Amino acid sequence: MGAASAFLAAVARLPFVAGIDRFLPPVFGKLHPRWRTPYVALILQAVCGAVFVFLGQAGTSVKGAYDVLVSMGIVTYFLPYLFLFAAMFRLQREPAGPEVIRVPGGKPTALLLSCVGFSTASLTIALSFVPSPGEAHPVLAIAKVVGGTGALVAVGAFLYWLGQKRARLASA
Repeated sequence: MGAASAFLAAVARLPFVAGIDRFLPPVFGKLHPRWRTPYVALILQAVCGAVFVFLGQAGTSVKGAYDVLVSMGIVTYFLPYLFLFAAMFRLQREPAGPEVIRVPGGKPTALLLSCVGFSTASLTIALSFVPSPGEAHPVLAIAKVVGGTGALVAVGAFLYWLGQKRARLASA
């Protein structure tokens, strides 16, 4: 219960900050006049959480729904690590300025570490798509993880595109 409460309460802050920074409509950045909480962001989080819980529960047990949500969380958590390790690999070609601190051991160690990190993150993501042995409908579980993760990434990409568009219009 504590982990779920922390996860749900912390994630509601993201739409709030995005509303303040104008990546989302400004209404998301509003605070409740009495309780000083980001109530629009909290309502959005509650609705989105309920939708994902409802869809995760379809055709499976509570444990199956929990497994789907955890797998989606793992995939979305580890996707940025793929970019991080790929960037570390790619940046070894660039000359470093005097303020840059390189990985001890130089370029060979950095390349090895980035390959190990990328491989580990990729394996973690791949294993997140494997349903638990007790799952009654494994294909449905995989489809829910893939579809839910795809939906989360698509919403994030759309919000990023929308924010970039607003920033270009504001600077013009």
